[in-house]
Amino acid sequence: MFTGLNDQAVQYRSLGFGEFNVSRNTLALMASAIVQSGKNPLVRDWATKMIKDVPQKDEWGEAEAIYHFVQNHSRYVKDPQGTEMLQSPLVAFDYWNRGIVWSGDCDDFSILILSLLKSIGYKVGLRAASYNPKGTLQHVYGMVELYHQWYPVDGIKEGGMIGWEKEGITNKVDFTIT
Repeated sequence: MFTGLNDQAVQYRSLGFGEFNVSRNTLALMASAIVQSGKNPLVRDWATKMIKDVPQKDEWGEAEAIYHFVQNHSRYVKDPQGTEMLQSPLVAFDYWNRGIVWSGDCDDFSILILSLLKSIGYKVGLRAASYNPKGTLQHVYGMVELYHQWYPVDGIKEGGMIGWEKEGITNKVDFTIT
């Protein structure tokens, strides 16, 4: 079964102990999962269900419909300490099909939302950010191009919206997804 994560529903990576650092390797794995999942007909099917009530060619409306569906059916939960888990969108779909709230952390939300957006033709990217004086990258979220302009898509912000970005960024790395 295709899962978008090298034929695994969840990948685990050991990061050791101490402060979590978003690495380029993690971003590359996430980008690969988004590219693969964005081509999966099941991901596209879920995306089209989420946008069914949005007028055609309403880019903002489609992005917000997907964003809010994910937020309303999901919960933020940290990964186990010292382990990086990356979940395929199919994990969320399985939970939702059973009427269960899906949970994941910032990278899982990013993979899920960006895969859904990519599956219906949007250009997407990843942004890793730091909010500490050292500039150590500690958070990741999506970027989506709407009407030829890039907007942040941070799925873990409760009650958030497309375009919201936490203030106080001390360092950021953008990662293009092709």
